[in-house]
Amino acid sequence: MLGHITQFRVPATIAADTDATLQRVGRDGNECFVLWSGVRHGTEFRVQTLHRPRQTAYKLPTGLLVRVDADELHRLNIWMYKNGEELAVQVHSHPTEAFHSDTDDMYPMVAVEGGISIVVPYFARSGLMGPGVAYFRLDGGGWQELETSCALDLFHFEK
Repeated sequence: MLGHITQFRVPATIAADTDATLQRVGRDGNECFVLWSGVRHGTEFRVQTLHRPRQTAYKLPTGLLVRVDADELHRLNIWMYKNGEELAVQVHSHPTEAFHSDTDDMYPMVAVEGGISIVVPYFARSGLMGPGVAYFRLDGGGWQELETSCALDLFHFEK
């Protein structure tokens, strides 16, 4: 449970690597997922590791989609267990506006109460700190969108 976490600390290198990864994949017109794991310290969560799980991007008539297979999620879970980290944040790009699609709601990779989902619009051209980024928190079994000011209070992007 991450519901008691009041601040997520994100190293600048992880934020920059996230932007670079989402932008690189987006240049080919594909969405991309990255995951952040780390450790808790009281009410603070310190992101320590960026993961780009093996994934398959699809361009369907109804839109774009990314799939991460169960064996890859299993591999990540073993890695986190062995390294004493837990998964807290999923970040993915959209080709247009940032929102949580039905697929995002039904098949999250972060499934613990209080976990975070960040959706970065326009294939992250403006990055994590750009306009239109949407933040969601798993609360009461569903994803609740956070006001931008609340999200910016929740996240501390270190320099």
